[in-house]
Amino acid sequence: MDKLPTKQIYLLSIIVIGIITLSVYSTYAIFTLESETSDIVNLETANVLNIDLNTYEYKQITIDANSKVTTDIDLYNNYDYDICYSIWYKIVKSNDINTNIVSIYQNTNESLTTSGNLEPVASRRINLIINNNNDKQVKVNIGVAYSKNEETCELNISKDKKLISSTMDDTKILSDIIIKDTEIKNSKSNYITYPDNTKEVSLNNKIIISTKYTYEDEIFTLTDPIEINTNEINNYINNTTYYTCINNSECRYLYRIKKVENNNLTKYDLMIGYLSGESGVRKINQDYYYYGDNPNNFIYFNCDNEIDINSCELWRIIGVLYNKEDNKYITKIIKNEPINTSIYGINNSWKDSNILTKLKEYEIKENHLLQEVNYPIENITNYNKISLLNDTYKSNIMLMNLSDYLNTSICKDKMIDEYDNNCLNNNWLNTNTEEWTMTIKYIEPYTNEDNEIVTPINNKVYSIGENIKESLSTSNLNIRPVVYLKNNVVLLDGNGSFEEPYIIR
Repeated sequence: MDKLPTKQIYLLSIIVIGIITLSVYSTYAIFTLESETSDIVNLETANVLNIDLNTYEYKQITIDANSKVTTDIDLYNNYDYDICYSIWYKIVKSNDINTNIVSIYQNTNESLTTSGNLEPVASRRINLIINNNNDKQVKVNIGVAYSKNEETCELNISKDKKLISSTMDDTKILSDIIIKDTEIKNSKSNYITYPDNTKEVSLNNKIIISTKYTYEDEIFTLTDPIEINTNEINNYINNTTYYTCINNSECRYLYRIKKVENNNLTKYDLMIGYLSGESGVRKINQDYYYYGDNPNNFIYFNCDNEIDINSCELWRIIGVLYNKEDNKYITKIIKNEPINTSIYGINNSWKDSNILTKLKEYEIKENHLLQEVNYPIENITNYNKISLLNDTYKSNIMLMNLSDYLNTSICKDKMIDEYDNNCLNNNWLNTNTEEWTMTIKYIEPYTNEDNEIVTPINNKVYSIGENIKESLSTSNLNIRPVVYLKNNVVLLDGNGSFEEPYIIR
């Protein structure tokens, strides 16, 4: 017998596949494609569906701990009338699962919606994103409620089921966005105003004030300043706005006075200058760092609730670092302002330090977003004679490393003692106040006269500020908490600028 031409074989194959597909659709109400992310909900259940009643069909999906998955929901209407539908979800409850940190969104890349009308003999595919911030596996039932559209849509969805009403771009995982943000930006010399600060600032008996100021090269200069007694200041600020550098007529931090009580500045707008220069995200080895004087790396964190951003603290993103433990990128952030001052203690031990005690007392309200890590090695090019304190100690709150500070500078590929004023000033981590890192200079063990190996005790730790130096562990310096965010933290809004910080979940 003669062989069929290739074109005819192809057409026959298509017909056979079509017949098989129709058979499957008419037999099963719910089934799964041979794909990890495609779960089908089929509305064609003619044998059991009473079209005048609301009906549920669902598929159960498993999401691993601290993971994000995408899944397709396919809807089919094989009837000759319109159908109203709404996609719902229900988290399978367990005693060790926090349902509040499981989020389900519709992919905003899709123009279709999770609720609506489906015309006769029509289909619709809707892509969903499920994010699980639990440290345990979670099971979620995804389903569809539907009924015949009789001019109005009434779907009787029980209270234990929730509609999917939020949207998110599938690419908006925070760490992914930062890694892609490698465009170099040039900023102009300017300053940032932090409004309504209430951290008390002690005043002396005299204070220098002015109604005007100029700003140039990161320095504020009061115009025609006057010196007054501190107890007189309320007489001045009642009707006029006054600025102060406290005890000088020039400063890098300028205060717009709002309230003075008991010889303390108790409410003020803090104005901090920064130089013009280059900033952005750059890659160093496997890691990505925000560098320069003022990159767009502001982020809201430690919020009382996700709805009210006024309850959030302002933090900044150090960068996205590669975590070798689970082969994922995690985001490292630091509080924008110090929370306290502290000494390390008698020695420079980290896990037994006064600093760690104070950090653990600091309330982190969004612990479900934190990644506990072993401290990564220092990431400094051309320099290896430094080490982390107790680098095997695992924690989810810490201080910056010296390598963080060096890699966020405008300079790179320099030895520590080569970081001059230009390098230090063009670094957003430099607040011009001394603060601790968790890095020490490594001192080689040596053999003494009795042929014993001696490990020298180093009672100094690197601090940063106007310069990089080794400070005695009994020094009382500023501390700013640092945490790592999980790989699956979602970016909801914001562009990282001071005016529009990143909003995450």
